[in-house]
Amino acid sequence: MSDTKQELEQRIRERAYFLWQQDGCPDGHADQHWERASEIEGTREGDDKRIDIEGEDSFPASDPPSHSGITGDAPGRRGRSRQGASR
Repeated sequence: MSDTKQELEQRIRERAYFLWQQDGCPDGHADQHWERASEIEGTREGDDKRIDIEGEDSFPASDPPSHSGITGDAPGRRGRSRQGASR
């Protein structure tokens, strides 16, 4: 089993346990809790994949726009010295 499937199964197991506790720890309902947990985690897994697909073509957030002036060079001030700018 791949890591992703193992991770998903672990999340389902933990979610089913939480649901079982939330329902008062009833005997004989493990399959129902597992099914509910699978549905919840399966939906979550699908959302994660959708987010990944939507972000495939986007640029990294760490790359600032070239016109932002982050480098310290404001537009129109290139080539001037500090002394010339204070006159």
